[in-house]
Amino acid sequence: MKSPLIEDLNQWPISKLSVQRDEFVQQVIKDVDRQFNHLGSLELDQALSKTIFQERQRVKSNPWKADPPNEAAYFKKLLKEYNESKESEISFQKNKESTHRLIHRYTEEIAGSFTIPTFHFARKILSRFFEVVYNPLSFSIFYSTKKLQGRLSKKMIINGEIDLVRKLFPGNSIVLVPTHSSNLDSILVGFMSHAFGGMPAFTYGAGLNLFDSEFFAFFMNRLGAYRVDRRKKNPIYLNTLSTYSRLIVEKGVNMIFFPGGTRSRSGEVETKLKLGLLNAVLLAQRNLLERKDSRKVIIVPVVIGYESVLEARSLILQHLRASGQEKFIVREKNSPIKEYINFIWGLIKKESKVYLTFGQPIDVFGNAVNDQGKSIHHLGGEIHLEDYFIREEMFVHDSQRESIYTKELAESIVSQYRKFNFITPSHLVSFCAFRFFKNRHHGIDDIALVQLPEEEFNFSIDEFEVFVQEVINNLQSLEKQKKVTLSEELYKSVQDIIQEGINRAGIFHNRKVLFVENNRLQSDDLFTLYYYYNKLVNLESEIFEH
Repeated sequence: MKSPLIEDLNQWPISKLSVQRDEFVQQVIKDVDRQFNHLGSLELDQALSKTIFQERQRVKSNPWKADPPNEAAYFKKLLKEYNESKESEISFQKNKESTHRLIHRYTEEIAGSFTIPTFHFARKILSRFFEVVYNPLSFSIFYSTKKLQGRLSKKMIINGEIDLVRKLFPGNSIVLVPTHSSNLDSILVGFMSHAFGGMPAFTYGAGLNLFDSEFFAFFMNRLGAYRVDRRKKNPIYLNTLSTYSRLIVEKGVNMIFFPGGTRSRSGEVETKLKLGLLNAVLLAQRNLLERKDSRKVIIVPVVIGYESVLEARSLILQHLRASGQEKFIVREKNSPIKEYINFIWGLIKKESKVYLTFGQPIDVFGNAVNDQGKSIHHLGGEIHLEDYFIREEMFVHDSQRESIYTKELAESIVSQYRKFNFITPSHLVSFCAFRFFKNRHHGIDDIALVQLPEEEFNFSIDEFEVFVQEVINNLQSLEKQKKVTLSEELYKSVQDIIQEGINRAGIFHNRKVLFVENNRLQSDDLFTLYYYYNKLVNLESEIFEH
């Protein structure tokens, strides 16, 4: 565990922002107002009418418990105002007023807060929660928070470039961009970064649907989370959200956001990222440079490596329904009650690990950043970020050029996801098992393959060992080329690797993802095995090129 970077919680950037919450909200509103005030009459009319139409459709067809009160009445009134203003000689001014009120409503909805007492309480609760998840249930849950975190540090493991990130923290805006596979991700990344990485709490975007629960809403409203409603695609909301994120970064508040947008349903590490919030951090850096602020926006790709994702089966079923459509028919065996009992029993009796791997810190253009905070090109020379934005010795706002920069940043993050996708025995063995299955059923696509009877998955463990050894050899070769990151456990004997992988693969699931019986490798859940196979599928071509 690392020592705290800032001992006094009142001096954390997120604490300072919370003290100034009202002023910050007004700053966001003013900035978004300015953007829409630059629009002409027709453009503003189109933006407002589109927003009202989409919002009324959302309220009618997809309401959530966490929605602000009286939404239907609010947008009905807004529509009435809009229609009446069309007949007015000052319709442009009235549309500006309606837009301003909507921006104010959205900003208050998005804005979070942070309270130190709630943070201390949450840390105690989460230490006990993760103790139950990652260690067998025992009297240890009554240990002190400090002692619990010492135990958990052996199960919740931070690796990669954590020391470099810590060096860069003072005086810069750190933005973590993790992979996303579970509803636990935001909480887990924040907890591990503080408890084991010694970093101050991060602000982060949390889906508004998570606020449906009053219990979770209580904590998230007080732990720095800002609300993100992915149902809202209208221009006024998206501009407000983007501006809120950008101004947080400009203020130097460290932030977590998931560039994949939502959880990976397939289990794959993301290869396509949402560009909206990435563009916001790029604009934040431009504004800082233009104001001659020395703070640098530093992006840190982070790969979360669960040995067992609690939602794996439901996520892969969503993916298969969407991708297979009429070709996919779900077969269920166990009763829900039995599955629930099995899950609780597994949670109580079994232990697991999770890895948080910090990648190489980069600037908003994807260049590596050294321990002095300088951007470095591939030959080792320093890069001056001003040069990206200056034309003829003047800062130029060029949205087309900046969209290209944003795409290049996304590509750099995806590249790091590949390199720092920390591979453990459970990941490797799951990947090899399904790939071995595919090889034996050549010509059958994945949708059809996962729907075969589990009895079809039955192989000699001796044959499987030969295949796994081949894959291990290729991965070790790739690691020497610094293309992948392997657990030390993958340098043990192939028999030990397979045994460890089978024991830990999908450990919390009701059905056995992999097991050995009569010297034969078998599976009781091809759907979930396929989910874990996909963890390494983006490396497949490189693995089998060797």
